[in-house]
Amino acid sequence: MVEITSKAKEDLKEFELETREGLLDEIEERLDKDRDNVNISYINKPEFGIEFQRLKIKSEEFDHRVYFDYINSELLILAVRHRDYAYSQEDLKEVEERLNDLERE
Repeated sequence: MVEITSKAKEDLKEFELETREGLLDEIEERLDKDRDNVNISYINKPEFGIEFQRLKIKSEEFDHRVYFDYINSELLILAVRHRDYAYSQEDLKEVEERLNDLERE
């Protein structure tokens, strides 16, 4: 089962309703049902002290990245980004903060 963190829900609210609903469908399909998806990569950024996984959702409708990780055996969505805003230093710092917050809980 996929759980979307409150911060990732805030990310999704930034998108138009149709985009948001489509992304949620893609996330469920690709992460809940098809975890061997070739669009999943492991991201390791030692300069930020973070490691997580990334799902690339790219089609005619989407060019988004979904950051997720397994914490206490749960698949948690950490962030949802349009590709134009993914991977920047600011973005990675925010993901670092989100991971640290979850690990403290």
